Amino acid sequence: MRLFDEIFKNDTLASLARCVVIVGGGGYFEGVKTVGDFTPERIVLYFPKETVIIEGENLTIGKYCDGDLRLLGKIHAWRLETPLEKEK
Repeated sequence: MRLFDEIFKNDTLASLARCVVIVGGGGYFEGVKTVGDFTPERIVLYFPKETVIIEGENLTIGKYCDGDLRLLGKIHAWRLETPLEKEK
């Protein structure tokens, strides 16, 4: 992912999390803190500042090590959620 390093070299947020969805199925995610809800149709990935919810079919984890996650299966949709800040 050297291209990401070059494109986002001055962006500190990009160093926290990166997502690549592969056309035809699957994806690669860097910076995953933990995996939440996980079924063959839905997976929730928690990053330091965001949550990614992925929906698809036959979703399985191909690799999960040191914050890198390879997702297998067919991704139909994904959405990014940012936690609301607590009221002071």
